Order: sequence, then structure tokens, then C-alpha cells
Amino acid sequence: MRTLTDNEISVALASLANWEHQVDTLARLAPTDDPKGFDEVIERVAGEDRDHISTVDTPNGVVLRVATPEARGITAVDVELAARIEQAIEMGGADAVPPSA
Repeated sequence: MRTLTDNEISVALASLANWEHQVDTLARLAPTDDPKGFDEVIERVAGEDRDHISTVDTPNGVVLRVATPEARGITAVDVELAARIEQAIEMGGADAVPPSA
């Protein structure tokens, strides 16, 4: 898989307003009072791409980081995955029914 250039990442972030480029990942804080339930949503949304996502629980929610492990950076798959996660968050986070992958 080809990693995206900084310019391609900037273009992708234009449609992912709550996400930012941090080192070699796309990152976002997802506010939730139910980190365990939110993680289940992420599992369903990610499907076979679950290894592209890392999460860290914080007092303010869950920090999500998306990147392709084999590529050691951000690929088109990660941008699409971030968009699917964003849609699930907009639908209600841990209470959401995620879109089909």
C-alpha cells in the first residue's frame, strides 16, 4: 500500500473536520461517556481494518489514531476508515448503529 503525501492528507482532512494529521496517523478525540460501547462501534465500523486503529481512553473521551501498520503511515484505506468512524460518531457514538463497511 502506498502512503499518502502530505498534500494528499491535507486534501483528505478538508472533509474530515474533526481529524488532524499527527506524525504518521490521522487522529481525533471522540467524546463519549461509554468507552467500552464506543469501542464496540469502532470494531463494527472497522471490520477487517481494525488493526489500522488504536484507541486510548481519556477523561474527555477516546483518542482515535488511524494508520496502516504495514505502510507505517496513512493510506487511502485510512482516510476512508476515518470517514466511516466520523459518520458513526455523528450518528451517536456508542449509541450508533454503524454503516455497513
